Amino acid sequence: MNKKHIKYLQGSVIGAACIAAFASCTDDHFDVNPDVAGRTTLWENIQSNENLSQFAEILSKVHYSKSKGVSTPQTYSDLLNHDQTFTVWAPENGAFNYTYYMDLINSEDVDSLYKVETNLLQNHITRFSKVMSGADSTDITLLNNKVAVFNSAKGTIKGAKIVDANIGASNGILHVVDGNIAYQPNIYEYFESVADLDSLSKYLKSTERTEFNEYASTQGPTINGEITWVDSVMYTTNDYFNISRAYINSEDSLYVMIMPTNKAWKEGLDKAAPFFNYKKKYTQQISSTTADGTVTTTTETTEFTDVEFDSLKNAEIKGAMAGSLVFNAKYQYGYNYTQFPVEGACDSLTSTNGVTFYKPYCARLFDGNTTPVTLSNGYGYIVDNYNYLANQTWMSDRIVEAEYSNNVETYTRCTPSSVRYYKNIVGVLGEEGDTIAKDSTVEIGIMKTIQTSSASNPDVTFKLRNLLSGTYDIYVLVAYNDEAKKPNRFTARLSYHDEDRDNATTETLKVPEGEAGTGNYFENVPTCVDENGNACGVDSVLLAKDFKFPVCYYGLDNAYVTLKLASYVSSSQTSTYTRELWIDKIVLIAKDE
Repeated sequence: MNKKHIKYLQGSVIGAACIAAFASCTDDHFDVNPDVAGRTTLWENIQSNENLSQFAEILSKVHYSKSKGVSTPQTYSDLLNHDQTFTVWAPENGAFNYTYYMDLINSEDVDSLYKVETNLLQNHITRFSKVMSGADSTDITLLNNKVAVFNSAKGTIKGAKIVDANIGASNGILHVVDGNIAYQPNIYEYFESVADLDSLSKYLKSTERTEFNEYASTQGPTINGEITWVDSVMYTTNDYFNISRAYINSEDSLYVMIMPTNKAWKEGLDKAAPFFNYKKKYTQQISSTTADGTVTTTTETTEFTDVEFDSLKNAEIKGAMAGSLVFNAKYQYGYNYTQFPVEGACDSLTSTNGVTFYKPYCARLFDGNTTPVTLSNGYGYIVDNYNYLANQTWMSDRIVEAEYSNNVETYTRCTPSSVRYYKNIVGVLGEEGDTIAKDSTVEIGIMKTIQTSSASNPDVTFKLRNLLSGTYDIYVLVAYNDEAKKPNRFTARLSYHDEDRDNATTETLKVPEGEAGTGNYFENVPTCVDENGNACGVDSVLLAKDFKFPVCYYGLDNAYVTLKLASYVSSSQTSTYTRELWIDKIVLIAKDE
């Protein structure tokens, strides 16, 4: 029922069979060994060097993958024997953990084989010719998209010492190193290597899948009525990237991520779970008003199987508590990753999914951790306590604009009209106007419930979608009718589901203590004076305080709460009140922490 818009992410490495022909890129100002330049390939040079036999063996055993699980017939030795141009920093025997990588190869496990490619082979190869020359220091993008500093002055590549440089080949340059180029995981890769983060890792892996892309693949002949593919292109999708709006597998990003330990992860789940108290069956009376004013009603049922129900709750609970864990370090005001976790050091932080946390709360999210893990695309802060609060993250305030027709379910005895409410304010009235400066302007969109007859009391019913099973203060913002120069008198009725009944329950709200009105009859008051000396302004009318919705509606199309506002002015009260409602919006303030 909860629709996800999946964004396709192409694998970081294009298959060797699909690599477009690159022109060989060389530099006229370097010294290349003339004995081999132009005669032998990179693979032949590696194979002939007995000090590179371990690396050569792995190159010959591992097939090039276009994405994880989609290998080609071509091994890495074939790739380096090809006419494509590469530079290889080949580690000498004993310079890397040969036994570890051979065990991964012999396991024939897809993940293990892919790790050999990304962590070892692609971590020592780049495209084009890269020579060691002079005092240059250059950032090199390796085949796995990791960045390594190639320092000619020091004769190193990411700290690994080059012992034999600039060995020319017909298809590139070979350097021999006496150390392993250290593989630095990105944020997405890091979790699986830390045992105490496996709850987070399992969640992220559960949201990942690889899909065949027919349009990017090359079709082969049709055999026995079945289409074959000579080149299959696979794309990796991950719902979490969409939930968090953070592509934490991208190497050209700079993210900061809060990483809950297994203990903190459980705390987060326990905090979020009560807000996603779904029902297995919702029965909704869905009404609409036709052009001639007729109200029609249909019954819609939303029902889940046991598997669907568990899947929905699991996805929403985990998505809620994990959705705001990531921050884009490039887009934080006054960003300094070494300072903002310190208590009181950050004024505000905005997560990649758009939630802003303010001082001092923002610093508490980091649970006192001031020592981040440095990763290839950012920094990770491991926390042992989940310090996010519900009403600062997933339990957000809800705003329903009255002038938008898609927020309106029905209306009777009136014709709704969306208009602009514009006032030049020269003074304020009472406490409600304390936030409005003198000589300011109020301009908002409102709905006018224009009566079909002067004797009618109009009403309008709004849809309150995607509410959680949490506590809200419910307000309606009503503009003062300065044409009639009178306030409104109206009732408010909520329809919502509880845990025990399929059909919705309807409750007529009572005026909270201290608010304008009596019993079930609410009133609005003017809050300011315009330039003509007329009362005006928008009044925030409190309809219900600490109202707890028993069940969750998040992500459901045909199950939601409704709020009916109905003018209630008798003929004897028309000198005091106007029947025409001018409604700005409904606001639900999240209360749970």
